Amino acid sequence: MDLAQRYIDGSDDKLRACLMVAVIGNIMDFGSTGGIDKPELFEQMFDDLIEQGLGLDDSDRIEAILDRPGTIVYMFDNCGESQLDKILIRYLRSRGKRVVGMVRGRPILNDVTMDDAQRSGLDKEVDLMLDTGTFYVGIDWRDVPPELMKEINGCDMIIAKGMGNYESLSDEVLPVPVAHVLRTKCGPVASSIGVPLDQNVVYVRG
Repeated sequence: MDLAQRYIDGSDDKLRACLMVAVIGNIMDFGSTGGIDKPELFEQMFDDLIEQGLGLDDSDRIEAILDRPGTIVYMFDNCGESQLDKILIRYLRSRGKRVVGMVRGRPILNDVTMDDAQRSGLDKEVDLMLDTGTFYVGIDWRDVPPELMKEINGCDMIIAKGMGNYESLSDEVLPVPVAHVLRTKCGPVASSIGVPLDQNVVYVRG
């Protein structure tokens, strides 16, 4: 967190810097292809990943909604990277956005649940934390709790972290724009987005 915060503090483009940190956090997916196996490897890789930059950069689409009041629904991915998501969420809230967090309803792989969010203090970083009510990766648009659907329909944008959320949303026609913030750790996802493997991506659809 300190390493990431120092990078952001030294950046002239705070939003893009916060997004870079959130994307890089997506490598903290222990046990997955393209992720890292040990937390200490993150610091060793940080500078190289920052230097790589964004292979797809739609951050201007996010910037465009930050100067007016409104809500962003933030779809969390795995537990490791969620600690770096805090930095982006704090920035979004500092710009006046209300942030609603979305976590898994029950444990699946290493994805964040409500228990994880409460234990780590992640729930204190958002204005409201809701869960999907389900145990599977991502979200099924036909099986969304009413309170969560109300927030989605009324928000300015969804920020969806990671490949699991991308895969569950990429074929959906959604009521609001979706910003996919991830690293392309597998070929099919990279191909679907239209970038090479192992790229840092901020991709806004809708």
